[in-house]
Amino acid sequence: MKKFITICITVLSVVIITACKSGNNVDGTAKVEGSYTYEHAFNYNLNGAHLDVHETGTMDFYPGGTALDSARQVYTATLQDGTTVTYVFNYVSPSKWRLEGEDFYFAGIKESFRMELVESDKEKEDELAQEIIKVVSGSIDYEYKFHLDTLTEKKLQWSFTYRDGHSDTWEFYRVK
Repeated sequence: MKKFITICITVLSVVIITACKSGNNVDGTAKVEGSYTYEHAFNYNLNGAHLDVHETGTMDFYPGGTALDSARQVYTATLQDGTTVTYVFNYVSPSKWRLEGEDFYFAGIKESFRMELVESDKEKEDELAQEIIKVVSGSIDYEYKFHLDTLTEKKLQWSFTYRDGHSDTWEFYRVK
């Protein structure tokens, strides 16, 4: 009986430790493949301008490790003189992905990537809009290593910690 109790306590301890360690809500039966919607906001500086970006898009993950990220990106640029300019881009990024445990690797495919200015509150495309496209296009094929925070039948969430120590999170909601 004493041996049975010891075995039960050991098994229970392993279950508790595993549950506490994996508190990331990754459902072992959920699959990445599928169509998702997302909204995301971020900001950065480029050529003396501060860019606040909001994107609304869809992410389709296909079997075999390919994906399609399509978004409407709205950039609000605060220029050095304090004026603001708004740019709207159509962003289409065929991509590749792979999942290794809780590490989610994702990279765009440079040859297929498109980012087009579709609207601006200036009369013509200016240098900053073209520089935004150039910078994004130039790094699209970099493979990012995200942490898989959540994977359920309804939600996929990943996070990334930048070199400067700040983190960002993306939430994707399954539509089919």
